[in-house]
Amino acid sequence: MTMFQRKRIKAIQEEVESQRAAAEVRADGLLEKLKESKWTAPILLGAVVFAIVLWGLS
Repeated sequence: MTMFQRKRIKAIQEEVESQRAAAEVRADGLLEKLKESKWTAPILLGAVVFAIVLWGLS
């Protein structure tokens, strides 16, 4: 493996790590918004009830 290949692999690994960190920050932000929303629990409950009703009808 040449020095260029090693540098390229290291650059790619750093880019992947930075993208992963950015995605984690966005996911944490979304989770915080969901926790703060007063509609989260009713929507999730409605989705569960809907799934149970569909499952019961099949």
